[in-house]
Amino acid sequence: MQDTSTLDIDLTAIDHNMSVLRRAVGNGCALCPIVKADAYGLGVGRVAKRLVGAGAEMLAVYSLRQAIETAAAMNGAVPILVLMPVVDIPREDELVRLMLAGQLHLVVHDEANLAALEACAESIGVTLPVHLEIDVGMSRGGANPSEASRIIRAVHESRRLLLRGVFAHFSHSRYDAARTEDQLARYSLVVEANRRFIPTNTYEHVASTYALARDERYHRTMVRFGLAWLGYGIDELEANAPLITRDALRPVVRWSSTVVGAKVIAANCSVGYGARWTASRRSTIGLIPVGYADGFPVARLPAACGQQMIGVRTPHGTQAYAPVIGAINMDQITVDLTDLYDSSANDWIGCEAEIVGRNVDAPNHLPRLAAQSGLIVHELLTRLNPRLTRVVSSDSLPTIAGSVAPTRSVDDATRANSAAG
Repeated sequence: MQDTSTLDIDLTAIDHNMSVLRRAVGNGCALCPIVKADAYGLGVGRVAKRLVGAGAEMLAVYSLRQAIETAAAMNGAVPILVLMPVVDIPREDELVRLMLAGQLHLVVHDEANLAALEACAESIGVTLPVHLEIDVGMSRGGANPSEASRIIRAVHESRRLLLRGVFAHFSHSRYDAARTEDQLARYSLVVEANRRFIPTNTYEHVASTYALARDERYHRTMVRFGLAWLGYGIDELEANAPLITRDALRPVVRWSSTVVGAKVIAANCSVGYGARWTASRRSTIGLIPVGYADGFPVARLPAACGQQMIGVRTPHGTQAYAPVIGAINMDQITVDLTDLYDSSANDWIGCEAEIVGRNVDAPNHLPRLAAQSGLIVHELLTRLNPRLTRVVSSDSLPTIAGSVAPTRSVDDATRANSAAG
C-alpha cells in the first residue's frame, strides 16, 4: 500500500449544488463561486471548469497568481474577480492577456487603491473592470460609505476604469439576522444615493453562502459563495426558515483510508501519548494511518475528546462508527472497535475507514468534525495536505438549464481594449 488515504471529489455533486443554487436565486441573479486557495485545496484545475459548465458566470479568487491559475483551468470562459487589494500589476503575459480580454476584474478598496489601479490601466493601455467594496462593518477591507460614494463618481468619470461591481462582506451573516440586515441597509444607502453613476450592467453582490440561504433580499444581481458549491454551510446557518435545507446540497468531499492494525487490550490499559484514554474493559483497538500531518484535526477542547467518529466497514460488511481514542498522532489515529465485531481482531485489517463521509446526518460529516475540533469548515478543508491522493468521481458534464445568459461585461471591456490597440 502506497497511499494511506484518499480524497474523493464528486464533480457531479458540484453540478447538483449549482443547480440547487440556481433555483434558489433565480435566473436574474448571476452565480460567482469562490475558488481561492486552489478551490479550497480540491484543485482549481478540475473544479473551475466544472463550475463554469454548471452555470457560473464569474469566479472569485484572492490573488493575481490564483487568477492566472484559474484562467488557465477554464480557458478564460468567464471573468475572474481578484478580491485582494492590488496596487501593481506585473506585465506577465497571462495577466496582460486577461486584461486585454476584459476578464480580469479587480477590487477598489479605497481612493489610494483607485489611483493605483487607474495608473496601472493607463500604463498598459487597457480599460480595467473594477468592483468597489463598501465596508459596512467588517472593517477588513473596502471603503467607508462616504469614500465609496466618491469612488463611484470617480470611476464614472475615468477613461481607464469600468465599474462592473459594487459589493460588501457581511460580518455576522451566519448567526445574526439583525446585524446582517443593518449592514445590507448601509450598503443599499450608498448604492441608491449613487445609482445614476452606476452602469445598469454592474453586479451588485453581498451574499455569501449564509446570506444567500438566509433570505432572497441578499441575492441582488449576483451571489458570491464558497461553501455552498462544496455542499456545506447550511449546517452552521442560524435561521428559522432558510431558502436551502441542509439535505438539499450534496457534500463534494469523501476522505477514506483503511484499518492497518488491530489488537485486543486488557481492561485498565491506556492508549497513546499521555494515556488520555484508558480501557474500562477488554477492548479491540484499530489503527488508521491518518493524522494531523494529513489534516485530521486535533480536538483542543477536553469535552471534544472521544467525540470524533470514524466510519468503518466491519468485517461483516456493515457500516458502523467508531470513536477516535487517545492522542491524535502525526500520521496515525486509534479507534475503539469494541462491540462492532465479535471475532478475531485481525479480521479488521484492510477494512475501509471513512474519515469524512457524505451523509449529512452521519457523525463523520465534515462540518461536525470541524466543530468538534474548534475549526470552521473552510479551515478544515484547506488544511487537508496536498500530498493526499485525490481522485475524481464524475459523469458527463451537464448543461444546467435556466442559467443566466452571458452578460456584456467581458465584451464591453474587450471592445474598449481592442479600440485602444
